Amino acid sequence: MRAVVATVLLLSGTLAFAKPPVAPVVQPPGALVVNSTTDGAEVYVDGEKRGDTPLPGPIALQPGEHTIKVQKVGYAPLIDVFKIARKGQTKFDVELVPISGVLAVTSNVEKARVLVDGKFICEVPCTTEVDVGARAVQVSKGGFKDFFQNISAVAGQQVALEVKLEELPMGLNPYKPPPPPPPKWFEKWWVWTAGVAAAGAIAVAIAVPVTESQKDPIKQFNPAYTWTIGK
Repeated sequence: MRAVVATVLLLSGTLAFAKPPVAPVVQPPGALVVNSTTDGAEVYVDGEKRGDTPLPGPIALQPGEHTIKVQKVGYAPLIDVFKIARKGQTKFDVELVPISGVLAVTSNVEKARVLVDGKFICEVPCTTEVDVGARAVQVSKGGFKDFFQNISAVAGQQVALEVKLEELPMGLNPYKPPPPPPPKWFEKWWVWTAGVAAAGAIAVAIAVPVTESQKDPIKQFNPAYTWTIGK
């Protein structure tokens, strides 16, 4: 009986310390390897972005047909259909063709307007394609001096402009009108206060003599006269 109990306890301890089984790693049935001569291009597979070139590694995909799109500003996008085999890797080589120049503009003023050859393109900050050749760039915002720069656009190459707009001085800035002119000397409050006080003093000075002049000089200087008349 004791031997049976010892055997049960030994089996219980063995099961308690046994490691759980490790689930087997399921390898993807197929993978796509994208090789591109252009760095920084966006790679989309079946409409989902999978990264920028160069990709860190193969893209796991199910066997069958898939669509791929590789694009970058200044280059013609590549769109194609490929098949993934059940085993191994499928390689896809990409060589984008440059077709336009790239202009990237930043500014110290938000939502400043970017014009190329007089046509509105975007608001800063922005990165946009421009035609190859000599281009005239203008950056403007109400209340600021316009910025002008001539550039030479090359297909597949980026021109970066960091624009610092200067605010227009007061008087020329329609968004900051000049303050009203200072009041003239006769419009100042203390002038009118002093004038009112002076007018009051003059009125008192005039009223007192008039009141005194209305008195009978005989009554004023000879009190006995009033007594005599009263009798």
